[in-house]
Amino acid sequence: MLDSFVEEQPYFVDGIKKLVCKNRISHAYLIETRNYQNANSVILSFAKYLYCPNHLSPSDTCEECNLCSLIDQNANGDFLQVYPDGALIKKKQILEIKEKFMTKPLSEQSRRVYIIYNADKLNKEAANSLLKFLEEPEDNIVAILVTENRYQVIDTIRSRCQIFSLMNHDIEITFSNLELTHKIIKCLEEKKIQSISYLPMILENQYYNREQWIGILTEIQYIYEQSIRKLENASFSLEIESIIDEILENNTEQSLLHKIETIHNQLKNLEYNLNISLMLDDFVIKFFTIE
Repeated sequence: MLDSFVEEQPYFVDGIKKLVCKNRISHAYLIETRNYQNANSVILSFAKYLYCPNHLSPSDTCEECNLCSLIDQNANGDFLQVYPDGALIKKKQILEIKEKFMTKPLSEQSRRVYIIYNADKLNKEAANSLLKFLEEPEDNIVAILVTENRYQVIDTIRSRCQIFSLMNHDIEITFSNLELTHKIIKCLEEKKIQSISYLPMILENQYYNREQWIGILTEIQYIYEQSIRKLENASFSLEIESIIDEILENNTEQSLLHKIETIHNQLKNLEYNLNISLMLDDFVIKFFTIE
């Protein structure tokens, strides 16, 4: 039951119950798990809450009805779960959702629910196909998209979803390079593309290895993510609010999203790229190039 997670996820549970109580169920949700350990259990309970008629009041009184048991067994024709096929989610998987939901529902009283896990792994064709599905929502069909980080989902899909972020106190960053991180951010925001020339001075020509750069970029990514959370009037880290305010003075939502994506991609590239100098030049160029 959704109520069993009220202590761990009070804002999520309360938000969902209010939507149901006011009959304001959206056709699409994006759930940001933030690596919360019990995320899949919460999301499955959320799906049951939307699907099972016994949950359609704020009392959440269902125990172990047949409909919910079938969801647990992934054997309900009105409930689908989609995972990446290999590394990516492919177009054929989205088309299978559409085809499945073209048939008559098993229960006229229920919503039809599908969950797409790792929604940031949609390939281009799958994303376009899903976007069309979301743009023309059908009655009583609800999409639940799941991702560790909302900003890794393309903005055209993200903008069509109601977003919830699960709480995970374990991932709050303890800064080990905050002074240096702040200097780098300040240089990037003030010098723009010319940061290529100024960053060596900020770094005092010291060599930082790959592991150190992963730590620095992780801190920078976190600060930019907190900046957009403040911009969206969501909860954000008060510890770094002064840095966040500096960033917000120089950015729009679009530029923030672009920069977060650039940092994320650079962190992935660091797994293979050993030429730190070239990495930094390439990073700065992409940081300020919005296609």
